[in-house]
Amino acid sequence: MRVVVTGMGVVSPIGTGIDQFWDAATQGTSGISSIQCFDASNQHSRIAGQIHEFDPTSFMSAKQIEQTDRFTQLALRAAGLALEDAGSLESYEPRRLAVSVGSGMGGFSTFESSALRRFQNKSVPPFTVPRIMANSAAGWIATKHGLKGVNWTCSTACSSAGNAIGMALDLLRAGKADAVMAGGAEACVLPLTMVGFEALHTLSTGFNQDPVRASRPFAIGRDGFVMGEGAAMLVLEKEESALKRGARIYAYLEGYGCACDATHLVAPDIDGQVAAMQAALQDAGVQPEQVDYINAHATSTPLGDVIETKAIKKLFGDHAKELAISATKSMIGHTIGASAAIGSIAAIMSLHTGTLHPTINLDDADPECDLNYTPNQATQRKVQVALCNAFGFGGNNACIVFTTL
Repeated sequence: MRVVVTGMGVVSPIGTGIDQFWDAATQGTSGISSIQCFDASNQHSRIAGQIHEFDPTSFMSAKQIEQTDRFTQLALRAAGLALEDAGSLESYEPRRLAVSVGSGMGGFSTFESSALRRFQNKSVPPFTVPRIMANSAAGWIATKHGLKGVNWTCSTACSSAGNAIGMALDLLRAGKADAVMAGGAEACVLPLTMVGFEALHTLSTGFNQDPVRASRPFAIGRDGFVMGEGAAMLVLEKEESALKRGARIYAYLEGYGCACDATHLVAPDIDGQVAAMQAALQDAGVQPEQVDYINAHATSTPLGDVIETKAIKKLFGDHAKELAISATKSMIGHTIGASAAIGSIAAIMSLHTGTLHPTINLDDADPECDLNYTPNQATQRKVQVALCNAFGFGGNNACIVFTTL
């Protein structure tokens, strides 16, 4: 039994919907700008990947908007787009339609605003807790679309969506669902999250006057990641069922691997990353030399990009030089729990179109980052096997394998 991707939806700083997102990505468009959603003048990092024209009133009622956090609203929009792209799932029994969503922070904007209200001795809205809880997005997706099967949420920091998609694969293989809505959502462009990551010295602070150049994975002079927001969802089905209903197949979801560093809560580890990639390839039945492309985790931190490069070289050996690699985060920033879902769409579109989007701002590569990161310009290449890496705090590493084979 094989699992296929039949629908995709994305809401990102460079576009909403597959066509808009992919056109912007292949053009190397940056979605990084000065923060506009709050006064960031007293922040060390005053830039982010923001979604400026998001309007939940186009698909939600006023009451639903009041009851949901922004991350849930982004998830709902991405899920609606994915279902529209996949076509009707009415042939499936609702109890066999599952949801698997990743989010690292959940409804953090509600948490922050509610905490502020309490400090001011003000009451909080009645839906405060349902807005904050990390499984809010999955619950709302199921409720809105009548998906009555397994419903769960994965929260493993920056690898959340990667694990959520992998868990969806396991659900389908185990026969516990016939189709799964899987992906991730995050909305962390907020004062508290920004100062929190600043305290860890992980955010870029040297490009406030030139936001477009700030997210620069693998480049000399990178000084940290840029916070981003977004959501992406995939409709996953068993191949036989998808063909029976005449669905378009974008790619096969062939493998999933995860591994914990168990070394440090926030610092990356080569062996943990290698273990996750290796497990994903073994699960897919794919040899390292068969891999054509990697959508890298590539946050643009000085340490993280070097560790990922070394992990790729350790696993792939001489073949590492033959791989094409690109970093979606160079254009949209780091969307935390949603990043692997957005990266998965980029990987799938690379398989589907034969176009690899660039890693922008890569004029001078770090000498320790010496692989082919598709610098600055999109390239054409036949891709049959693609990986999407996702490495998170807590030592949580995930890797997903997509193929056209």
